[in-house]
Formats: sequence, structure tokens, C-alpha cells
Amino acid sequence: MSRIAVRRLMMGAAALASTLTLLAQGDMQLRVRRQAGWDAQAREGRCQIRVWIDNRAEVRLRGESIFVRTTEGSKGRDEGSECSQPLPFNSVRNFQIHQTAGRSRIALTEEPSRMNNYTALISINDGQGGGDNYSFEASWQADADVQAAPAPFFDDVRACQEAVRQRFVSQNGRGSYIDFDTFAKRSGDAGRNVGNWRNKAGNGGREAVQGNGTARRANESRELTYSCVVEPRQNQVTSATYQLSGNTLRTNQNRGRQLR
Repeated sequence: MSRIAVRRLMMGAAALASTLTLLAQGDMQLRVRRQAGWDAQAREGRCQIRVWIDNRAEVRLRGESIFVRTTEGSKGRDEGSECSQPLPFNSVRNFQIHQTAGRSRIALTEEPSRMNNYTALISINDGQGGGDNYSFEASWQADADVQAAPAPFFDDVRACQEAVRQRFVSQNGRGSYIDFDTFAKRSGDAGRNVGNWRNKAGNGGREAVQGNGTARRANESRELTYSCVVEPRQNQVTSATYQLSGNTLRTNQNRGRQLR
């Protein structure tokens, strides 16, 4: 192999590693501002979401938190999102979005439900370059007793994923990270499919969280499953484990340190 070919290969690997690092840093989470007349117990609610997006991003709304995950382009940011109440942590109906700004159309990918941990997922695809400000109003009606919903300030799935991420990074070093799938199972979601986890979760109000993702380093990617036991009343993850599965999805000649 010529020196030029080797140099191009090294530059390509460096660019790939840089891109993966940017993807790992592409998540943003914040608590939305409270509008005048904020009422967490109201039967109707709305949020005015304002974000800046370059290329592709996913915006998630759960409780009173907003998550912006940049999948392509520069990292997205919040531009003053605000709500009249948290998105309830139990069933809602007539969930709608109405776009008020942004040069490309946005799409409601998932409505909040028990299956997705009561999270609204909105996709934004801005392919014109340079980024743009996007704004949309989300509105809903509570379909159950809002007071019976869990406290909105503790995201059990997010807490589980963060505990798994910390354990994974501690075992695999800097530059390693996990891309978590949007969907995660909680106790009761899958019934018979969660097996013994359901019994653990039902003991003392604990919940089981299970999900999938992709574990990554610059030279390797592998599928991953994870599981946690969470104490929602104490806002605490009591156990977090993960398991790598399948064959290596991507690698190069530098296999000195592999995912574990």
C-alpha cells in the first residue's frame, strides 16, 4: 500500500472517530420554562417548543423536560421552550402539534403512551444548510387523574440509561459511548415477556426498565441490551447492567482494546 493510500486511510479513520465523538455529544436535556398560570393538575396543557436545528434532530418531550438529540449536523439548542404544565405521566388524548416557525416541515413520530414511557417524539429534517429556528405548539388533554401520575421530575428510563452509560464508560474508557434506542420496556409493559423482572419490580414499588442500544468505540460497534431496577419513590437506580451481543458491526486494524 502506498504512503498516500495509508495517509488517506488514517485521515478517514480520524474523521470517523471525530464524527462519532460529535454524535456522543449531540444530546441536550433541559427543564422547560413555566408559563404564567402554570398548573400541574390541569386537565389540559400545552407547550411552546422553540429550538434551533441544523440538518436532522429528534425532539422529545417528557414531563417538564425537553430532550434534543442531534443525529446529523451541528448540535441543536433550545431557544426558550415553555409549558403550561408537565406532560402527564399517564394517558393523554388528543395530543397534537402545530408548527409555527421553521423552513422545513416537522413530524410527530410518536405520541406519548405507556409503550414509550409517555414521551412525545418529534422529528425535524432541515436539509437546506446553516440551520434554522423551529417552533411548534404541542397541546393535549389528560385522560386520567393527573394527581395519580408519577412525579414529573424523575425520569426512570433516563436515569437507568445514564447509570448504564456511566458503567460502560468506566469499563471501556474515554471515547466509548452508547446510542440508546428510543423505546424502553418498563414493568407491566410486556407482561409475560419480562419474566422475573416483573416480580422484582412489584416488590416495594420498584420498577424494571429494559432496552436496547448500540455500544461504540472508534474501532468497534456492537449491539447491547441493558436492564435496571429503579426505586421511583427514592429517585434512585438500585442496579444497572448491560450485555453485549452479536458480532462486531464495524472494526479496523486497531483491535488492541475491544468493547467489553
